[in-house]
Amino acid sequence: MKLPMRFRILTLIAKKDTLSDVDIFEALKSEYGTEGQYRKSEIIMHLHSLRAAGLLEDCAVSLNEKGDLQESFKLTDFGRSRLNLLPRDWRDKIGVSGGRLTA
Repeated sequence: MKLPMRFRILTLIAKKDTLSDVDIFEALKSEYGTEGQYRKSEIIMHLHSLRAAGLLEDCAVSLNEKGDLQESFKLTDFGRSRLNLLPRDWRDKIGVSGGRLTA
């Protein structure tokens, strides 16, 4: 069973501290690559929704070599606390205990 993509995005960022939209898109390919929701525009929409809800914040914004906007995000304390809503088996799988990542 897969996590909803928004929670999966939160777990990816939680494990790495900061990730760009491009890194997130690539990281999700193996899990969601065959689904209709696996489009860069959908992932960016999820990222912006998570930011608007206070779960993520921007940590860098730049233009890539093609002139496209590239954003990097990090988890807020509120976003980290929401990791407790994950099913227990997923918390164990990604190393989340009490909203905090473990080594």
